[in-house]
Amino acid sequence: MMKSLAIVILLSYLFYFCDCGSLPAGQLAEQTLITTLLTGYNKNIRPNTTVSVDLTAQLKQIVSIDEKQQIMTSSSFIAQTWYDDRLSWTPSGSNNNIQVVMIPVTSLWIPDTMILNSADTSGYFTVNTYSLASVNYSGQVYMILPALTVKTRCDFYVRYFPFDEQLCSISLTSWGQGSGRIIYTEEKNTVIDTSEYVEHPLWKLSGTDMIIIQAEDRTPFEDISNDVIKIQLSLKRKPLFFIMNGIFACLILNCVTLLSYTLPFGSQIGLCMTCFMTYSVYSLNFSNLFPQQSQYLMMITLYFLLSIVWTLLSMVWFVVCNHFISKAEMPKLLYIFSGLLQKNVFRCCFPPPKEDKTITNTIVENGEFKKSEDKESTQVTGIQKTKCISCQKLFPSCFRRQTKVESTDKELHTSVEKETSMKKDATDNTRIDETNQETTPKCDFCNRCETCQADFNKDKTKSKNKKDIEAKCSALNYFVFFCLLLFMVVSELSVWLLMSL
Repeated sequence: MMKSLAIVILLSYLFYFCDCGSLPAGQLAEQTLITTLLTGYNKNIRPNTTVSVDLTAQLKQIVSIDEKQQIMTSSSFIAQTWYDDRLSWTPSGSNNNIQVVMIPVTSLWIPDTMILNSADTSGYFTVNTYSLASVNYSGQVYMILPALTVKTRCDFYVRYFPFDEQLCSISLTSWGQGSGRIIYTEEKNTVIDTSEYVEHPLWKLSGTDMIIIQAEDRTPFEDISNDVIKIQLSLKRKPLFFIMNGIFACLILNCVTLLSYTLPFGSQIGLCMTCFMTYSVYSLNFSNLFPQQSQYLMMITLYFLLSIVWTLLSMVWFVVCNHFISKAEMPKLLYIFSGLLQKNVFRCCFPPPKEDKTITNTIVENGEFKKSEDKESTQVTGIQKTKCISCQKLFPSCFRRQTKVESTDKELHTSVEKETSMKKDATDNTRIDETNQETTPKCDFCNRCETCQADFNKDKTKSKNKKDIEAKCSALNYFVFFCLLLFMVVSELSVWLLMSL
């Protein structure tokens, strides 16, 4: 009994002197004030007939820009301020001179402000149970909601990529209440704060602006309009990454195409095909960055197309030039034009050939090349041994023919010696004529072979024509090279100027 009495006395002492279970005076006064303000408060009724809402935003960062989906993702804080007379009070000693209280947003009336061009499933700002609004004693309510990932749709105009500038906007308006119920007011200087903005690696924020447009109300029973606040962000692309990995790389490939004019035919075709494949890879990589559209032609696409055309023209010319050289023939007009180029334009590249005054005079005896001992041959300045492919192929048959002719001459000579002396003079005259005929060379290599000489002359003429055609094609090659270089420089400079302006 005594123990129970002691415990009761101890508890009474603790409750009396320690005041356990009660709030401090300041918190108690704030609790009483909030309870008084929310007593009879209906959050479904707007404060006044027309509520004026001030909007301000603080842009933190442009998180990403998706040109293909045309979506801009930004991080920002959106703040709204309005007056609610039902939440006003007079600071006094009874309420501990409290001037500002924090009230959960879910317990207050808030404007139904939403992002009109939102790319999310819901354009409304996210309001959680722990979201608080700051309420001043004058009835001013300040609500700031973190919008860490605001996705908005933006119409990207990428014709002058990568030197393009984009104008993206964040459109804010009231979804269900027109201008007769909510009026949005703002100041252009404070509507968006960029003091803590973090620069994007590929986009530069060149400026901000705010405009107000009137949109039709979405309610069918009232003929009023809605105010739409558009916070505009001027973005300029940083082109260095795309210049180094796209335009400059394509320029190097154009130079490689020009260098292919110094290579043989097979290497030229292979190098051009390699450039074709590289252009295709670059074109596909850049096309995956942008949406599929047919409204305009991008300058970067035109640049790749021109590069492909120059490579295609080079490949066609290589095939045509190789055809002229292999056939050793050329159209007459083109032949005359190339001759003019060779003589007048590219004279330094094609010096005139030196005249060869040496006379070749060789005779084949017993399968060996020997100098002729004719008196006329001793008067020439030099004697050279000439190698003829056709004669080398026909040499065995020529040698057999010469041997057969020599045996026939010996038999004829024996029969002539047996003739009478009366015909000696006639025989001598005939022998002199035959000797003159034998000494008259019918071929550059043998005295009897006419077929060999014909083949030799034919190959010599063909070789001469082929060398002439090769010289003409070389002149045309120089001409095509300089024309292609000129057109390439003019066209690419024009495209670059159009992209940069």
